[in-house]
Amino acid sequence: MGPASPCLQSNDLRLIFVFRFIFGILEANVSQSTMSETRRRHYSVPTHLTDGGWESSASASHRGSRHALCLWLPTFELRLELVRSPELDSTSVALLSPNETTRRTVWQVSERASHSGVRPGQLVSQAVSLNPSLTFLEPDPAHYDATQEELLEALAELSPIIEPAGRGRVFVGMDGLERLYGSPPRQVEQALRILLRVFPRPLVAATRAGWAPGKFGAWVAAASAGPGRPTIITDEELTAFLAKCPVSVLPVEPKMIERLERLGIGTLDELRAFPTPALVGQFGPEGQKARAWSTGERIDRVRPCHRPLPIRSSLDFPTPVGQVGTLHGALDRLLERGLSRPARRGRSIQGVRMDALLEGGGSWSIEVVLREPTAQREKIAFPLRSRMSISPPPRAVETLILEFFQFGPPTSQMDIFDRKEEGGREAAGLELAQGEVPFALREAVKELKLKLGYSPLYRVVEVDPWSRIPERRHALLHFDP
Repeated sequence: MGPASPCLQSNDLRLIFVFRFIFGILEANVSQSTMSETRRRHYSVPTHLTDGGWESSASASHRGSRHALCLWLPTFELRLELVRSPELDSTSVALLSPNETTRRTVWQVSERASHSGVRPGQLVSQAVSLNPSLTFLEPDPAHYDATQEELLEALAELSPIIEPAGRGRVFVGMDGLERLYGSPPRQVEQALRILLRVFPRPLVAATRAGWAPGKFGAWVAAASAGPGRPTIITDEELTAFLAKCPVSVLPVEPKMIERLERLGIGTLDELRAFPTPALVGQFGPEGQKARAWSTGERIDRVRPCHRPLPIRSSLDFPTPVGQVGTLHGALDRLLERGLSRPARRGRSIQGVRMDALLEGGGSWSIEVVLREPTAQREKIAFPLRSRMSISPPPRAVETLILEFFQFGPPTSQMDIFDRKEEGGREAAGLELAQGEVPFALREAVKELKLKLGYSPLYRVVEVDPWSRIPERRHALLHFDP
């Protein structure tokens, strides 16, 4: 064979050049990925156990604060009642449980009452037999919730990351506050100064404060702190501090705590001796979480609480009302007002709270969280009426308040004549032709046909508008779009 032609040689050179170019790109990508993998192995940030598993601190830093301050006021509701009635501070006082009509039980007790043997959960008859001079107070949930909201608003000046954990207990994110307030002791002092705007000085002195990494560490630190003596735990001290704590501080089911104590495990240090597979085999996922908490590996960050503005509606009665039927009618009116508010459009309702201001002082409250968000009045009213029948207001009602506090996605259910539809009310009374029928109306007709077998709707058609006989002017035709 003779030598290759110049044209063939040039094509071969072009192919070789293309292959070398592609190979160079692949080699560069491989070397770059190898270098990034090497950097990741040598310069990786510490990891922390979260609800979703293990994640890097860099990615979790945008989801909350690692260092937490826990402010806890024990018997929050009872202390608020004693502030309103200071003459009862030197007596034995017990706060009754809310939403109970028969077999009333004790909710919270004062220190003097506890010395006489009165405990939360006891029946009123049992408490009276132990302490005949015991004073019982009716709960006022509206006052407690208002004070809690005032507390959260005041602490928002300290840090934008605030997570409430029930009445009287709040977690505050403290990351990045060193330049503003200084060391952790100074940060705690600043938080207690802010509490003076909400509580009187004796209540601020009784507040327990704990500063530590993670919500669990901060809560244990606050529980071990004394009145006016905050507990501050650094990252290096967390493991040793948790080792001495009892297993009862773990945020798990009480049955698990009871089983651990029966097995002779009294402290978190003793819990660490067990491997994770053994705890998972005994207690499931709760066992793995408990061990991670005990070793300090699990750091639950303080996450900001994004609370939408609630929608409130109230109704004042000219005379106090004690009949349940009248309250049901007032509830229907309040639901109509709340659902028709412009702020409710585009959102369904999932959490509803009903409060009442009672005759002679005090309040009454019930709360319902629906399983499925809805915008139908009857679906919201039914569970509220059921709760009201089980635990009605103890006295006559002067003011009834309805509040939507938890919202869901936009409801898929539309009105038959939706204002957003071109064939609805915006059509200014035009005849309903095939192309102008609203979508929701067509869906309603389909459902009726499936249930009844035919369309029970009719449309009015103009036949002879100038006839002297009224029956000849219009005709009814079946409406079946």
